[in-house]
Amino acid sequence: MVSRRYLRSGKTLVLAAVTLAVLWSNPQVLPVNKPSWMPRFGEPGPPTDRQQPQEPLPRNLTLHLLPHSHSDIGWNLSFEGYYHTSVRQVLRRASAELWSDRARRFTWGDLAFLDMWMEDEGDTANGVLAGADAALTWRQVLKELMLRGQWEVVGGTYVSPDEGLTTWWAHNTIVDAGHRTLATQLNATTRVGWQIDNFGHHNTVPHVLSNTGYSWLVLGRMAYRDLYDFASKSTLQFEWRSSEHEGTNGLRTHFLAEHYGLPSTAFDFDHTNVCDEDVLLGELQQLARRHVRQYPAHGHVLIMMGDDFRFVRAARAFGCLDRLISASRKHESWRDMKLQYSTMTEYLDSVQPHLDAHAMRVHGGDFYPYQDKPVEQYWSGILGSRPYLKWLVRDTEQIVQHVEALVAMQRMRGTRAAWSTLELHLEFCRKQVAIGYHHDAITGTCTDDAFADYVERLRTAARVALRIGHVALQPVDDAEQQISAAYNADQHIGSAYNTATRDVDNAARDWLEIAPAQCTDSACVGAAVVVTNTLLAAQDVVVRLRVHSGSAVLVDETGVAVQPVHVQAVDSAYSVEFVVSVPALGARGVVVGNRTLYADAPMLRDQIITAAQTEQTSLRADLHQGGVHVRLRSERNGVVRIESGGRVVRHQMRSYFTNPYVQSSGAYIMHSFNLMYSIVFWIFGGMLASGLALAWLVHVGTRHILWLRHVRVPCSPIGANGTSTAGSVVAAAIGSVCGAISVLYAAQKVSVDRLDDWTRGHGVFLLAAPVFCAAYVVGGALRWRKRRACVCVASTALGVFLALALGRAWQSRAMTFRSLQFTVEHSDVCSTARAQVTEGTSVEFRLCADTPYLLQASTLVHAPNNREIIARLQHGRGRTLELFDGASMRQRRASMWTPVPGTFYPAPLLARLGELSVHVRQPVGVSSLSAGMLDVLVHRSMTANDFRGLKRPLIDKHPARATLFVDLRPDADPVAVNNRVNTPPLAFVLPPHANISPHSALHSAVPHLSLVGIRAESDSVDMRLLAHRSTDISMHELLRNTAGAVRVHGDWSLCNVSAVQRTETQASHVHLRSGEQALFRLQVDYDRISGLSEKQHKN
Repeated sequence: MVSRRYLRSGKTLVLAAVTLAVLWSNPQVLPVNKPSWMPRFGEPGPPTDRQQPQEPLPRNLTLHLLPHSHSDIGWNLSFEGYYHTSVRQVLRRASAELWSDRARRFTWGDLAFLDMWMEDEGDTANGVLAGADAALTWRQVLKELMLRGQWEVVGGTYVSPDEGLTTWWAHNTIVDAGHRTLATQLNATTRVGWQIDNFGHHNTVPHVLSNTGYSWLVLGRMAYRDLYDFASKSTLQFEWRSSEHEGTNGLRTHFLAEHYGLPSTAFDFDHTNVCDEDVLLGELQQLARRHVRQYPAHGHVLIMMGDDFRFVRAARAFGCLDRLISASRKHESWRDMKLQYSTMTEYLDSVQPHLDAHAMRVHGGDFYPYQDKPVEQYWSGILGSRPYLKWLVRDTEQIVQHVEALVAMQRMRGTRAAWSTLELHLEFCRKQVAIGYHHDAITGTCTDDAFADYVERLRTAARVALRIGHVALQPVDDAEQQISAAYNADQHIGSAYNTATRDVDNAARDWLEIAPAQCTDSACVGAAVVVTNTLLAAQDVVVRLRVHSGSAVLVDETGVAVQPVHVQAVDSAYSVEFVVSVPALGARGVVVGNRTLYADAPMLRDQIITAAQTEQTSLRADLHQGGVHVRLRSERNGVVRIESGGRVVRHQMRSYFTNPYVQSSGAYIMHSFNLMYSIVFWIFGGMLASGLALAWLVHVGTRHILWLRHVRVPCSPIGANGTSTAGSVVAAAIGSVCGAISVLYAAQKVSVDRLDDWTRGHGVFLLAAPVFCAAYVVGGALRWRKRRACVCVASTALGVFLALALGRAWQSRAMTFRSLQFTVEHSDVCSTARAQVTEGTSVEFRLCADTPYLLQASTLVHAPNNREIIARLQHGRGRTLELFDGASMRQRRASMWTPVPGTFYPAPLLARLGELSVHVRQPVGVSSLSAGMLDVLVHRSMTANDFRGLKRPLIDKHPARATLFVDLRPDADPVAVNNRVNTPPLAFVLPPHANISPHSALHSAVPHLSLVGIRAESDSVDMRLLAHRSTDISMHELLRNTAGAVRVHGDWSLCNVSAVQRTETQASHVHLRSGEQALFRLQVDYDRISGLSEKQHKN
């Protein structure tokens, strides 16, 4: 029946084979096992090819075995869960094995676990060593092993944070806490950074570490393209410099050519007791052959001998490694090689002479986004996973950072308090924030148990920090007892709160409460509400307060009545809101007192001011506040048109659908509408089949199409008797249009459930059948020959590809196709418009009196399964995306051919696209798919596992609120505004007799008083200023720790400072450990400063 001439061409068989390969490439399509040679589209590919050509190894090669154990601070288990199940045993047993043999080595990089072990057993006799050594404490044992050079602590940071989502303040805090922990627990330090499991590397890290005494950095994850580039040029040891921080010294960097894990499972002695010396030595030689070509020719190869939570069976591991080292000295094939134990420092010292004598490659960028395998395996999902945890980390950080500065300011003012007690508890808070920034915490790549543990730690840190603020403002005799009580989860601190907090699930109150014991209708002792500001600029802030007395009054420090902007009776209490203007680096107080003491002040019950709520819903909303007018207009597909001052910004909630059966997303990996990629294969296969059928039909004639037998073409059909070029153009046009329309229609219109059903197993043919029929009819009507059919098929594939590549913005779909209905509330505090997008998602637009130039676009999301929720903002034609982490603005711009997941970057604080500035109070992922379009990833929940180590799928049912602050002023300084957004004031309830007179650390009896932070580069020797002038610095760099305060006169703010040169003058009593920072006062001659600054600028 099929033409022999057609079959002889062989094209049918070739095209059929290609179709079968594409369909067979996905294991969910055909119920058969896939051959090993079959290509894998979107699946985790095979490991790096280990079968390299057998090239001879260089002579005098040294292989350095590096025994280590990588221990995550919470992942599949919680922090304490890992400690009790494995980490404690690893630390004890590895120490004992090293003690028995001085040749052995061990490397440890997770300081939080070491800190926990020292607190738990550090001063306990070990009881496992032989003889008199059994009486040594574990701290003594570990110190002695470090002195011998057998045990090395690397990293120096308290945890290994996610580098992209961490702020500048948090980076420094994590380093400082790690240095203090090492110094306090073991009287040690380190010069080797250790970031072997971070999901991409940010160029802020070399800037931070190079300025805190580090000389080397070890990295473990690099995008596979970057890895190939560096390895092919033998430059996996290079110098890394921060391109955004001019003048920063470079940091020598060693990148692991392969995963930090074991060379193979044969070395996993925790799970095997087999030690075949010949096999293991052969594998080490193969490993050396791969690695020696990827590093400079210094004759040293580093072999990572460890993995996650390994060396629980340390005796078995070290016993086998001892045998390997001994056997290598006798083995003929090892005659020109040496196998030995080493620490990381010993290895780096071995390669140092060669690197000093040869120029190293200099890298100025970073390593984002992280893609570990080809075909869209981008780790962008971490930017949206568990958004509630991301918010809680940032909220706690703001509280701890503020209280840290508050304690420093109060100490400078000479207030008496138990400073050592405050500092001890404040250090606990810093450590909890550091744990929250761990690369398996803030990224959300953890189980529910670990998530709950992180949440509880952060909530405890917030409570303790707020209580520390209480004690700092109003010193008490029982400070220790009051702060210790805050560790109890039942002791809710209702007498202090972060004014930026929004109540999401009653986990954190967003208002103060005057307890009934302090004020009721029958008796009102009164209280003082103190609002503190650590920003170098005055702030207006709305304070929310709940009082259990309608007869209470509000007055300021001078006794003048404070006019509330909102008073409402709530149950048996009164909800009050009022605005306070707080001076820079200062405080302001309001007294809640008895009417008998302040007769001229009106009572709360006489000032009921409720919000005027519009009950009817409307497609329009107008918000007014502080002279700013914002007009909201609802459009189709859930688009909200925002107009203010001639500027127009569009806001829309959209989502990516992820198919759990085809190329699924998980906790780590994000796929762009990956179902669409499967549709590409299906449409291509269907069009291919239809094209082949039509080629045959055209060859034998259209008379075989019964119902087309009487169809008459009015003129000679193109392609039959017409020119070849014209026929090909028509076929190509039809194919391209069909491909593009099919993809875009499937992405935007076909229901998700229908797509889900169609793309499972043989249901794909339900999708291919309509395409087949369409091509059948068109080909028959136009009398295509087989060449035309092939052109149509190829053009269909091209149309699909172009639709995916050029229409990236359409790979997500609107969460609703209708127009939103607004419910509006107006008050003197805020104007709010709310709208319901879907059953589990709502949006809220707020314009408040304290920041009328910032429109708060807030989304409360209960993410459905297998959805990635984004908020899309559109304004102008900006193309270059700029991101701010607290230290510098970094530009990002992805190629137009980059898949959607590869365009998402971490935005810790601020994203700016052209004139559109969006500030965030929690780290998010942002992307710009076209000019003027900014996508913000706000939530995701997945039922599939992407097999990157997490044992369970990330199903996140925790509601999360993501608030975007859209700046309505095109010419505003985004960094200054962001400091305002992310340095919110704190509010405290103090006793009524508290000293709440208005004060500011910037305004005192000393003229021109300013504050400058200093940082110690080495123990009590070198100190460099964090900033030149108080007007040029931000609180992210200003107030760090409270190790000391000193009054200094002169021009120190213009140059680096050496305490050695200043010993005879003012700096002799400043004592800081390496990496610590302190606050000192500086009396400045601004005229002289200005002249010297201009001179320095010219030089």
